[in-house]
Amino acid sequence: MTNKQSKCSWAISVRIVGFYLFCIIAGTPYTYAAWFSATGQAVVVDGNKEQAKQQATQEAVKQALLFAGASVRSVQQISNGLLTNDHIEIRSGGEVNSVELIDEIYQDGVVSVSIRADIFAQKNQCSAADYTKRLATTYFPIRYEAQASIGGINKLGGELALQMQDMINTYTPSMHLSHIEPYVFDWHQADIAHHAKFLANKTNTQYVLIVTLDDISVDTSKPSAFEFYRQAKHARAFNFTLSLINGATGENLYTQQYNSRSPWMFDTHETVDVSSQDFWLSQYGQNIKEQLQSSIADLEEFALCQPTMGRVLAVANNQLQINLGRTHQVQAGDQLTLFNVKQISDPFGQEYRQFVLHPTTLVVRQVFSNTATVSAIDNGLLGNVQPNDYVARQ
Repeated sequence: MTNKQSKCSWAISVRIVGFYLFCIIAGTPYTYAAWFSATGQAVVVDGNKEQAKQQATQEAVKQALLFAGASVRSVQQISNGLLTNDHIEIRSGGEVNSVELIDEIYQDGVVSVSIRADIFAQKNQCSAADYTKRLATTYFPIRYEAQASIGGINKLGGELALQMQDMINTYTPSMHLSHIEPYVFDWHQADIAHHAKFLANKTNTQYVLIVTLDDISVDTSKPSAFEFYRQAKHARAFNFTLSLINGATGENLYTQQYNSRSPWMFDTHETVDVSSQDFWLSQYGQNIKEQLQSSIADLEEFALCQPTMGRVLAVANNQLQINLGRTHQVQAGDQLTLFNVKQISDPFGQEYRQFVLHPTTLVVRQVFSNTATVSAIDNGLLGNVQPNDYVARQ
């Protein structure tokens, strides 16, 4: 590679500007269609405008796909103002519906190329470089409190939150349930997006875990006459719904319901201590553990495919302090994308989330337990950056 070619490549990598993402939730919580617009710039070397245009366009396409979670292997030739061989080879769950060249402007020896990419991200879209995801939750609400009167298990939601925290933090290195707010919050009656964002911001976490106990009723029907001599066995339901909420946007990313029944061996008039060994060694307690383990395994499989985002805590001396650190597997030298999130509406009143990327790539300079110091990779100025902007690892 010549010095001039090196200069051109360098210019492409640091001069990507104006990048927007609109996510439209459709179908299942796993799947979304997104429209990306990116503008790339490259220096025209030796008057070769076509080569500069091609390189700038390819870089813009790559940046769009990488931010969407795809791993771009190759971008085919671009000529005559259009993508002629517009097959882009990707090794991920992302699908490119179309890539279009919107505009090209030549000024002062620099070409600016704008592209638009329609990307459909499947539910198994994964990033190999994810950090550990940090979650927050509250005590789990019992949807119908009267059902807890049998056995006096009104504190079951708090105990289950603690049990789930222990299981997640022990067996799932990709997730860490770092905060449990010590109160029951009724998510059925709440603005979930608003309260999830508040909880994530308060606890300095990326995701909010919501678990609601939908049915813990007991079948109190009497045993048949020929079973009168046996100890009565009542069946008790354990039905719950688990959801994962993006703390930055309030978006519901994942929801799954779990239904089961198992024998309730305690007397219906007996008050049961839900933190006791008697309870957890009973058939009902063992069933609860099995259901929690199953739900955590499902959640981990999904969460592995979600990008890890951090938040800017402070801006000073052209450096940023972020809320990702050693506990998230952050290392010095890691490169991050800086962006902010906005809510916009189209003329029909449809709400969209817009992700606006900063043109400068960040690099991690120092790593601490739960925070890190980052700055521009080229040591340039970081303008228009504020606390509560976000960073993500590509």
